Amino acid sequence: MMTTDPIPCFRCGLHGGSPPFGSLPMDLHTIASLNRSLAHSLNSSRGDSGCTSLELEAVAAIHELSFAVESICVSEMLPRTGDLLFVNVTTTEGQPYCLELTQKGWRITSIRSDCMIGDFTKLELFIKYYDSLYALLDDISPGYKQRFGERVAKKLMTMTNDDDVFSPSSFSPTFSMSPAESTESLQRLTPVPSPASSRRELRHRDTVKA
Repeated sequence: MMTTDPIPCFRCGLHGGSPPFGSLPMDLHTIASLNRSLAHSLNSSRGDSGCTSLELEAVAAIHELSFAVESICVSEMLPRTGDLLFVNVTTTEGQPYCLELTQKGWRITSIRSDCMIGDFTKLELFIKYYDSLYALLDDISPGYKQRFGERVAKKLMTMTNDDDVFSPSSFSPTFSMSPAESTESLQRLTPVPSPASSRRELRHRDTVKA
């Protein structure tokens, strides 16, 4: 029987529902920083995974930030090259945006999905570049801020609980004792004189008196 490889999804980079490229070699912050450092270079060669650094950044953004938005995917209708691609995102407020990703960073191109033409009455919205999708969403979506903050708080609480479980105090024996127990211990440790030693001490005293 002839087998075929799973067809990749161009919207999110998934292959039959599995994570893209096995596991991403770098996190979103690292990929974004590298791409911004290459903003003035012509290096758009494809990596070992067969994808450009921009495509890796887009896929990383989709998987890391999908929990904080209503939907996010790479546009299938707009151009997609090694130097340019577009991402559709709908915030938790229900507002759609079309985002452009280049080596210069992320930029809002429209307040509609799959659209490269912005509203010229809101020019300031479409001329600003962001170093990462984190910064862009933080600027336009209060709901993103809330969900991201909740995620961070949950992770911190988990780390705190783990520290409590493995803290030295939870494994240290208890050496404290009550005053009564301390007195009993001292009594047990104090030597008691024997009858023979008492008689010798009395004879010694009588001799000294004589």
